[in-house]
Amino acid sequence: MPIRLDITLLSGRYDAGDGDDPHAAEWPPHPARVFSALRAVAADDELAPLAELERLSPPLIHASAAGEYRARGYVVTNARERKGTHQNHPARTAGFRQRFGSLPYDARVQFDWPDGDALSDGSLACLDRLARRVPYLGRSTSPAILIFSRVRDPEPLPGLTTYEPVEGPGTASIRVPYPGYLDELDALHEADQPAWQAAGARSRRSYREAGADEEAPGRQPVESPYPDLVVLRFVGWRPPGSLVGRFTEALRRKVMGQTEEPLPPALHGHGLPGVPHVAYLGLPFAGYEHADGQLMALAVAIPGLDRAERRRILRGILGSDPNRSVSLYVPGIHGSFELQYSPNDPLPRSATVTRWTGPSHTWVSVTPLVLDRYPKDRDLASAATTSLVQAGLPAPREVELSKQPMTQGAIRLRPDELPERCRGRLYTHARVMFDQPVKGPVLAGAGRYFGVGLFAPEKEGEQR
Repeated sequence: MPIRLDITLLSGRYDAGDGDDPHAAEWPPHPARVFSALRAVAADDELAPLAELERLSPPLIHASAAGEYRARGYVVTNARERKGTHQNHPARTAGFRQRFGSLPYDARVQFDWPDGDALSDGSLACLDRLARRVPYLGRSTSPAILIFSRVRDPEPLPGLTTYEPVEGPGTASIRVPYPGYLDELDALHEADQPAWQAAGARSRRSYREAGADEEAPGRQPVESPYPDLVVLRFVGWRPPGSLVGRFTEALRRKVMGQTEEPLPPALHGHGLPGVPHVAYLGLPFAGYEHADGQLMALAVAIPGLDRAERRRILRGILGSDPNRSVSLYVPGIHGSFELQYSPNDPLPRSATVTRWTGPSHTWVSVTPLVLDRYPKDRDLASAATTSLVQAGLPAPREVELSKQPMTQGAIRLRPDELPERCRGRLYTHARVMFDQPVKGPVLAGAGRYFGVGLFAPEKEGEQR
């Protein structure tokens, strides 16, 4: 018989941000989040049932519709600083926080695993004991009651909509546990790394409403070759965009020097022709009316990798500082630069993941696109299309090119300011339009791994 997990949200709300985008509300609750909550309350001798649970197929989810809400405010930061500004907490500051959550029409949610026969009654009883210890889901402000049971007739509660996993495109992307998920959570905990790092592309499954007609494939967003984007924002002075190549090269050396040997091939790129590898980006203040092109942050885009390689690269990026602070030395520039990993800070927007991930039909370059090949018959548009396709993106419907930046704040570079590996090649700014929405980050061209060829999403009616 199938097994069922009944969830009751005691406060009538669900305070949780999406796994990929903490500034968007998660609804319905994701099975991977529930699994992490079960692991958090489990003792070492209670892990066997969790290992069995992660091997089951993704569950059916029964949930009502929900509205979204947003809470804003200033809260005391955990990190101590030399010049603390908070009146009541020495060496602390107050940081702006913006949190999102869901207000469901029905506070009850159900998960059904049709292949639950694979779990013995003893394992199910252990899962139920773990479930009853879970105090909340998402943030501590959304207390919950969880109960496991075996059901003969898996009919959902009246008023709940059933969402089922599907192969191919769906209407929602849901994080689910997978074989090895428990081991990855344990390894991240031992390394003092946040659990969200286990929620990469492997955990994502497409869901859609049961009985609904499948949407036309052309309307589904095209996934980026880079499911992970780790943003390190500048603290204090922000360098001009013209130095983007020097800063991304310095970050590349820093990450490779901090990554445990042997280096994953995706990190150095040797022996991986045609396969995306780790890219280093400068994120400028661009695409807004008063944008000036200053670098707000640096970032590392990570392609889809197995969990061991991905974890080593993440450790190499963040280092061992408990405050997630990175000190970067750039040759030729006096002093060092402090970078901070603060994924939950919504401002400045140019230093957030959501600014660069879309999805959108139209993307415009904020650093020049360096063409992979010299164009035949001076057909630059065709050469730009080739660079996009070689980067793992669909062929665009339309391409506009210009020697000058095409959005406010986009970086203009002289030939000698290009990354060293790109010098001597043709480069241009571009705006590209796709037939279907594309998720970012969108990187293209011969310099996409070294700081140039970054695009930003554009929306109709957006002020520039």
